[in-house]
Amino acid sequence: MSSFLSIESSAWSNEERVPHTDLPWVWFGYIFAFAFLVAEVLHVALDLSEGFKLILILIALSGWIYWLFCVSRFHKILEELSAGRYPIDPPKAVGYHFVPFYNFYWLFKWPRVLANYLNERGRVRIVNGYLLGFMLLLSAILRLFDGALGLACLYTVTLYISSKLRRHIDQVKGTNPAMLPPPPPDSRLFRQQDPQATEPQPQQTPQPNAIVRD
Repeated sequence: MSSFLSIESSAWSNEERVPHTDLPWVWFGYIFAFAFLVAEVLHVALDLSEGFKLILILIALSGWIYWLFCVSRFHKILEELSAGRYPIDPPKAVGYHFVPFYNFYWLFKWPRVLANYLNERGRVRIVNGYLLGFMLLLSAILRLFDGALGLACLYTVTLYISSKLRRHIDQVKGTNPAMLPPPPPDSRLFRQQDPQATEPQPQQTPQPNAIVRD
């Protein structure tokens, strides 16, 4: 555990690089939530057969797989930002969601590491990682009662993370010396000289003291 924390803390202290990987289209996840809602309404309103539930399962599964893709892409970008020093790589970020029981802890673990990384760099401010993990866990629970609502909440939290990461990347791009604008020219080059200040002033000869007569 101590070695993990040391690796994590050392990642913050190094300069960042502009990532080559693009952020995922998180908004695309709302399409799965909307599709699930439409299918759910049709299933209830038209009293379709039980076999129609298979479509609901496929939509929910597709939405969850795409969410894992977004998580993997986040960690790929963080890996490029930190030049490979970020402690969680994309396979680990996705794979631990499939470990029984540990996956509940992992929903809090990777958001905490991500939030700490962004906050320690100081370019953006993001809420506590444990709060993000709680919202992700709540979204997973909501999926058991309403798949559309659960997916919508899941992608809302993910969209928030994506927006913070995007702002962080923009800040990194802005501080890259190669992308900074050239310095402005010296203002003294455009300063007009005052002719009165440059012309020599005539020297006044001292007058002899006046003779005082009685």
